[in-house]
Amino acid sequence: MLAPQLPSMLCPPVLWSLGKSDSPHSSIIMKERKSSSGEGKCTRSNGQGGSTLVQLLIVVAVIGIVSAFALINLTSARATIRLQNSVRQLGSYLEKARVDAVRRHGSSTLQFTSPTSYTVTMDFDNTGVPVARNFDFEQDVQIASADLPNITFNWRGRTLTSGAACVTTFSVRNNQSDGLSVDVSGSGDVTVENQQPTLPNIAYTSGISSSASIKSQSIVSGTTAVDNTPCLDVSSDGLPGGSGPPNCTIQVSSTSVSVKKNGGSTASVVVSMSSPSLVVASCPSNLTISPTSQSVTTGTSFSIRSNNGLRGPFDVTFSSQCGSSIDVRVNVTN
Repeated sequence: MLAPQLPSMLCPPVLWSLGKSDSPHSSIIMKERKSSSGEGKCTRSNGQGGSTLVQLLIVVAVIGIVSAFALINLTSARATIRLQNSVRQLGSYLEKARVDAVRRHGSSTLQFTSPTSYTVTMDFDNTGVPVARNFDFEQDVQIASADLPNITFNWRGRTLTSGAACVTTFSVRNNQSDGLSVDVSGSGDVTVENQQPTLPNIAYTSGISSSASIKSQSIVSGTTAVDNTPCLDVSSDGLPGGSGPPNCTIQVSSTSVSVKKNGGSTASVVVSMSSPSLVVASCPSNLTISPTSQSVTTGTSFSIRSNNGLRGPFDVTFSSQCGSSIDVRVNVTN
């Protein structure tokens, strides 16, 4: 007679066997498995064990690290999107103001009233009368340049900056130190970083055969040529300057210097004090000053360079321990 089989997950496990007793009749004898530690101990028969506390802690730590990296990337991505949206909106209103000035045969302006907001004066309602409307950058986006831009388009769509036509350059950044540079040329063209076209280098041939229908030379008539030179002072020939009382006067060799973006060049400023003092240099995050502080008496040099692609005017402040300070304008160009 065969013995029935019990499921393996039952505990305690049992062993069914077929045996013979001393009695004349055969019977089924069930013998309980005994462990070495005692009789009737319950043991697992499927070979599976539970997770330890150390394993759980490792899993939680890995999940936390992955989540932290994902959160950082998400925060950075959102900051970049807010920056791009703000600059895109700014560029669109610059273009609209230019077109409106040409259409009305008048003038339109875009003026920043703070690092985070600006006012556009143009004919928004197509009534022929310009009105002013205020706009704000998105969260944590602001002007990075030292000067707040003020751009005026005349009836030809050209810019007028202090009575002269030149390229107005400024930068916009977010709280992640990312930024974009904006150029408004003298002809009114608006370009954002990495969108400015590169003109091809074309070789012109002067050996043209003259005939009845072809002239060997041409003359461009006109009284004024548009000047697309930067509005920034790129000569690095700024005038010396000084400030402070006689016993704590700080002087610099130049109040205006020029450097190229991304460390393309370095400018030096010589700082002097009327009496020995510790001078500390502070600057925006896109500039690097070396050294950041040192004891100054006469003729002590500080070097300045750009460490990213932001362009425009930026201010570096030299402050002495005795209380005087002076600003140096750093113009970052291409």
